[in-house]
Amino acid sequence: MFRLFSLSLVILSMASLAQAKSHSPVASVADVSNVANKYEKARAAALAQSQNEMEMMDLATPSELESLWGIFPGSNSEMNRENPSNLYSSQYDVEIDVSIAYQSLTISYPGGSYSTKISSARRGYHTVTGCFTHPHLELMHYSSKYENSPMPHSMFFYGGYAIHGTLEESQLGRPASHGCVRVSRSDAGYLYGIVEEYGSAHTRICVH
Repeated sequence: MFRLFSLSLVILSMASLAQAKSHSPVASVADVSNVANKYEKARAAALAQSQNEMEMMDLATPSELESLWGIFPGSNSEMNRENPSNLYSSQYDVEIDVSIAYQSLTISYPGGSYSTKISSARRGYHTVTGCFTHPHLELMHYSSKYENSPMPHSMFFYGGYAIHGTLEESQLGRPASHGCVRVSRSDAGYLYGIVEEYGSAHTRICVH
């Protein structure tokens, strides 16, 4: 998001320079074409870099993720992780509460609320905790770390950590994952639909 915003500023600056050089209130067609071509090249490079970073996050360990995102104990610059003091604020339309202790998930939204069973990280693995906003939605994701395992209706809330559907529904209700929050495939579709309807910007996921 930050890169695309920066690219927009670059485009505006380049267009202004082209206009100034022409000594005309309107930039020439050639100037606009050059700006567009340079924008497309820069955009392609930014998208490629973003894809590489997603691959890195999917392969990273929890400690590597914390270093990658600049999140450390007591940090005040925690990307999309919220201050715990805001845990119970009601500024979001969609609130998803994940309890590791009870292996449960509850979603609250203007249309009601719903609870279901989950599987968080099993022994030897880790599920990140905290409150996170602006989850990234992927209708179908395949894990590059765990044998291309399907992750339907994925909602990535922190790096490679996501709430997603699982084929191992018999394991729900107890820790069984590599770190993600697993739910049944039908529940994953239901949760995904609600977040998609109200918008990622209006959604918060709290894991504790």
